[in-house]
Parts: sequence; C-alpha cells; structure tokens
Amino acid sequence: MKRIIAFFCMLVICISGGMSAYAVGDGNVDGGGGGMGSGTSTNKWIPGEEGVRVTVIRTTDGSQVSSSFDMADFALRDNVNNFGIYSKLAYRSGLSLTPQAGNYRVVRPTLAIPQIISTGSRQASIDEIKRYFCSEYAVQLVANQTGIEYATLISGDYKILIEPVAYFLFNGNYFAMSAHQAAMCDQILSGGLRSKMVSLTHKNLPLSMFLERPDLGYAAWNGNRSKAVSNDTIINYLGIGIVKFTEEEIITEMEFPEPDDGGGGMFGFGWLFGAGNAGSPGRYVYRTDTDVITSVRVYADREYNPDNPLTARFVVGGNNYVVRNIVIPESESQLVWIKWHTPSTPQTIIIRVTVGGRTQTINATIEEVRDCEPPDPKANDRNDAFTESPLPIGYESNNLSWGVWSASWHEYWVWTSDWEWTGTSWVDNGQWVDEGWYDFTYNMYEARLDIAQSISPDSKVPTTSVSKMKSGYGFKTDLNAQIVTTAPQSAYTQAQNSVMYFPEFGYETYFRVLDRNVSTYRSAFKFKENRFSTYLSRAHFTPIWYPDGAYRTCTEVFDAWTPAGMLKVNKSAEIDIEGNLFSDWHIAPKKY
Repeated sequence: MKRIIAFFCMLVICISGGMSAYAVGDGNVDGGGGGMGSGTSTNKWIPGEEGVRVTVIRTTDGSQVSSSFDMADFALRDNVNNFGIYSKLAYRSGLSLTPQAGNYRVVRPTLAIPQIISTGSRQASIDEIKRYFCSEYAVQLVANQTGIEYATLISGDYKILIEPVAYFLFNGNYFAMSAHQAAMCDQILSGGLRSKMVSLTHKNLPLSMFLERPDLGYAAWNGNRSKAVSNDTIINYLGIGIVKFTEEEIITEMEFPEPDDGGGGMFGFGWLFGAGNAGSPGRYVYRTDTDVITSVRVYADREYNPDNPLTARFVVGGNNYVVRNIVIPESESQLVWIKWHTPSTPQTIIIRVTVGGRTQTINATIEEVRDCEPPDPKANDRNDAFTESPLPIGYESNNLSWGVWSASWHEYWVWTSDWEWTGTSWVDNGQWVDEGWYDFTYNMYEARLDIAQSISPDSKVPTTSVSKMKSGYGFKTDLNAQIVTTAPQSAYTQAQNSVMYFPEFGYETYFRVLDRNVSTYRSAFKFKENRFSTYLSRAHFTPIWYPDGAYRTCTEVFDAWTPAGMLKVNKSAEIDIEGNLFSDWHIAPKKY
C-alpha cells in the first residue's frame, strides 16, 4: 500500500451577495494562514483551486449519517488523483488512506463559495465563510445532496461537518486532498509531501479552518495561526469546521485538554514510556517527585472583568489550590492552571476543578521513571550480526505558546444633566459620569526548551582524545537543558527527567535514567554511578565488539511543563570508536 500511495504521489460559517441573508446555522469555525511559497512547475498550487468537503453528523453520538461530498466552483482538470471523498471522522474511526486515479466528482454550487485558503496577497475571511455555510442556501444544498429533508437537517438533531480541500500539482501530478488526507499522505511518505508543498499542505490548508469551541471530540485550536504545523497537529486539531442548528444556551464551560501522543497539545512523549500528560487515550500521567502544571480551559458565557472575576478551585489529592481574579471577554476562553509537586511514590490521584459552579474531575496516574539497566559488559562479548539502527524519531514538543487575558478600564465621560427650576431660570445641576468599559488584551507567552549535550571518554580511559575512544571503555555525558521564556516562574517548570538510549541495543530494551540537578534557570543531567565500574564512575561502557565509526546515543529530555503542555526534546550525541581496549594491553613472557 505504501508503494501504491507513493506512486500516486509521484505522478465555518452564514451569506452575502445574491444569497438569502437568512442564517439558519451556528458556525463553529475559525481560520488563519498567510504567505505562500513560489512553487515550481511540478509542485505548485494556484490560488482559487480549493473547495470544501461536507458531511452530515448526528448530534447525539457524533456519528456520520451521510456520505461525504466535495464542493468546488472552478473547472477541475481531468484525471484528478485523490484518496476518495472521506471525512476526518472516517479516518479517526480507522479508515486507511486509499489512493485512486480519476473517478472524482464535485458539486458546483450556483452561488460561489467564498475564498477558503489564505494566500500571501489575500486573507480569507472567516466571517464570509460562516455567512455562506450557515445560510439557508448552503444548508438546502446539503439537504439536496444527502437526501435528508431540510426541516429534519435544521431540527437540532444534526450538524454539518466542513473540511477544506485543495487541488494542486505534486511531482507533476494533479491531486485533490483534504487537510487530514494531506497529513496522512505525508506520514506515509516520511515528509515527502511537506518538503515540496509545506506552505499549502502544512500551513494555509489546515489552518484555513479549525474549531472555536470543542466539538465532536476535537479541541478548539489556540496555537499559532501563521506557521507550518506537524502532521499530528493537523490530524488532531485542524482542517475542520462545524455548523449547528440549535439555539443552545451558552454557559460558562471548561474542559481538561485532551491527552494525546503528539501534535502540540497535551501532551505525550517517547516511544518507551508513552506518556507526557498522556499514555493511552484518556489518561493523564505524571512522574513521581516532579513539579507539574495542570490546566483547564475555561469558556466564558459573558464578560468576566476585574469587577466580576472568575475564581478556579483545584483539589489535588486533598490539597486545595485557588486561582483568583480570572478575567475573560464574553464568548472567549483561556487556560487556567496550577503548579504542584507530585508524590514520591506511584499512585492514582483525583484532580477536581470547580469554576463558575461547574466541576470537572480526572484521574491522574503518578508513575516512576525507572532504569532498565544494561547488563554488565564482558571481555568475551560478541555480536557478529550487529547492524546499526537508525536514530529513533520520537514525538517532540520544544516550543509551546498560550495566553492570558487582562483588562484595563477605558474611560468615557458623559455629561448627565439634572435641570432644576430656580423660580427665575433653569439651572443644570448635572455632573460628568464615566460610562466607560473594560478593554481586554490577550497577553501571549511562549516557552522553548533548549538542549546542549556532549558525550566524551571517561576520565579513567588511558588512551583517548576529546571526541575519540576505543570500544570497551566507558564514556560520560553532560546535558544541559534550559527553558527560554518571558512567562513568570509560576507558568513553567524546568526539565526534570531525561533518559538515554544506546545503539548497541538498537535504541530499545535497555536505557539509563540520568541523574538530575535542577536549578531555577536550568537543569543539568549526567549518568548515575555505574555499579559495574571499579571506580563507580558516572559512565556507560561501550561493548568490546562495537565496530569502528560513529557511536550515536539518543536522549529524551522531558517533564518541562507549561500551561499549554509538556515540553520534550530528543537529543542525539556521538563519539568516534577507533580500535578496542585490547590494543592497550601487551602480554609477554616473564623475565627471570
């Protein structure tokens, strides 16, 4: 299947203009994007060659109740390569990417679709997109295409799922892809699509639509709106809009960010431990004896200002934490968080958060990071079948951003008259009254995890240079991690855990948890004392049989927490192997 896909790859939301202005739906969609690359003759996208994929969803259980169809209002080229017309929900349910050439049809509406994908010269208008797809015309079109009666469609029992679609040349072949399909295709091609079409497939297409409010199991997107994003981020967050048909009473809501295995949300790391604030779906996992940050996203039904702020109360394993003076504009949201320290022993902790009379609860698992100590190396060890494994590609999140609302009073003085008759004339005894309002500012923060690491021969190695040693000897490591941010210390932690993997084990099976020395501004890591060392050196011994050449290690650095999730970086380091320790020994007969 991979070869087949590779072959094919080588060949929201209401109404304007002549359309009825009657809005029948409520659009849950926002968008971003921006500048485009210049493209080439075989890899390019022409602005305007775009459309949308439409699917009807049942409100009660979020299941798909119609086949999906694509809408576009330009003349498509012949023989469009595609992966079928399938929704984001279908792929989440386990559908695999299936390539096909031709046999692709679109619905061409009478009234033109507004611009969907932003370009370097023109930004798409999310308000126009909402007006169009929330309109009576667009909803009637969906009803006609799906066979669902119009009155039934707008009854409140259904939602309309909308996904952006782009039509473009890739390696000289013309393709139709939704944002979700493009991300899946790029995963199979190991970055081959992104390397040629990043401005379209990994920025402007997926960022053209995302949710303002959580729905259908997808979180609202609050990340960067103008930079390229990862495949996991696209699959988990982007390229989606929703039209609803119920007049729901909007109330203050909150949610714990969904744990996942990557993509910049919360949180996920590693191929061995498998959790940041994640693990298996629905799990929140922390490590023992660690500073962590737990956050919830709070949605405001009305304006909360300094005169009427929100208060959040966290209860973590019986300990109480209170966050006061939370201000949020009407219909906006923000993350609210606490920093706390996990217990020193593995256990499960209940976390309960109450905001505005609503309470949410999750169970957090506290796990211990344990060594999987390599065996004692022997002088007669052999591995004649050894072949070097490629460095593993694990999930990384070395840059996260979030924001906090603040409010300041905007004075607006108005004269209020109070006329009084004195008997001979009227006198105005009025006064100036400040009828101002609060101006809100969204203060953005960003945190980056910077890593510097080296490996070098242990001090006990008799013949060595800084970057070279013989197999059979031990080496040490020095790893420094630092958070770079303008946020206050209450909003982040330094990196607190690190695990190193080794090439002689194929970066699997055995690994070492590094000793940490965490300070306010940085974290320093090195090996623990090696119990197999005569001198208890803080070293790892290379096997005597390791072949000459580069010896590369891979290290995970994690448990650097922010309100937006856990920062994690994978770092490689290397040292040259030349010869083995036997060459440092000379055996000769004893002279008498």
